Amino acid sequence: MDGLILLVLGMFLIVAEAFAPSFGILGLGGLITFLVGSHYIVEAGGIFGIALGWGFFLGVAVVIALPMVISTIIIGRHFKKKMVTGAEGMIGEEAKIIEWDGKTGRVHVQGELWAAHSEHTHSFSEGDKVIISEVKDMSLKIHLK
Repeated sequence: MDGLILLVLGMFLIVAEAFAPSFGILGLGGLITFLVGSHYIVEAGGIFGIALGWGFFLGVAVVIALPMVISTIIIGRHFKKKMVTGAEGMIGEEAKIIEWDGKTGRVHVQGELWAAHSEHTHSFSEGDKVIISEVKDMSLKIHLK
């Protein structure tokens, strides 16, 4: 009976993983609990007169674990990608000088005109390419390409 309780608890934790932001802890704990409950049932020779072996329980565990592993891989790849929207997405982008006067001017980037500034005085001319290093208060900090 202990094995059945652990199986049910394990399944409950795995289902709870889908609804709670636990970053995999509930799912992993549920899988471990499921396997421990399976061990009790296999050692007891089955449950309710039905003989169940490790093959059955390991098959169920693989079916449960496979979506968790696949989603972890997909999410891990997503976090490695460069940000493409917002201010963070502009850092490292190439911009084209529209007008420049010493330390300030306007640049064209991602189809928009932005105010830009640089720490050092540069003699940029129209069409020169620069790199965006920071976005602050609707102004881009740039440096030479």
